[in-house]
Amino acid sequence: MTTYQPLAEKAYDYIRELITSGQLNADEFYSETRFAKEIGVSRTPMRDALMRLSQDRYIDIVPSKGFRLHRMSEEDIVNTFQVRTAIEGFCALSLYRRRGTAEGKEILSKLEESIKNMKQAIDDDMPHSVILKYDLGFHREIVNFSKNRDMIEMIASYSHMLSDIAARSFEKEGRPLEAWQEHKSIYDKITSDKAADESEIYFAVMHHMESSRDICIRMLG
Repeated sequence: MTTYQPLAEKAYDYIRELITSGQLNADEFYSETRFAKEIGVSRTPMRDALMRLSQDRYIDIVPSKGFRLHRMSEEDIVNTFQVRTAIEGFCALSLYRRRGTAEGKEILSKLEESIKNMKQAIDDDMPHSVILKYDLGFHREIVNFSKNRDMIEMIASYSHMLSDIAARSFEKEGRPLEAWQEHKSIYDKITSDKAADESEIYFAVMHHMESSRDICIRMLG
């Protein structure tokens, strides 16, 4: 059975896929007319799609020129890490409180595997794209554990920004290993058998976020 897909949604998904798969040039302006013709939709659903892509910060719309890939600003970086700290800090605390449940143990096993794979990729001097996969997977598992649809969708809407920011931070020499150490610190505090102060878990998440944030801001400057 064929599922109906609104034309604006079709246009949104098409262009987003081009962006996330690296098929569009960051320095080039693109025409809405061109893409409307490519996928066979009128300009109205295409404009609706572009407006949504702009709101999700995939693109910047420039009057009389078209659109181009969104250019990261310091405000973007600060706002993104504030949102991540609030959500992931809460989710990490929830995981700590439920670490003894079957679901908690399952997620902790996945986090342990992610940490192990990330360290192996670093030791093997693998490309940053490989290391990044394990890095982002670690955070995704923590958020998904919450089963809170709104938080999961909010982080998903930041997915392109998160990938870009993490990739930027990895350009700093030694940052992948630092990120791994910070992941391990979060994991160790969540799995601690001691009656740890729960604030330590939140602050471990915050430290990780602020370290990446500061690197990206320095590189942007």
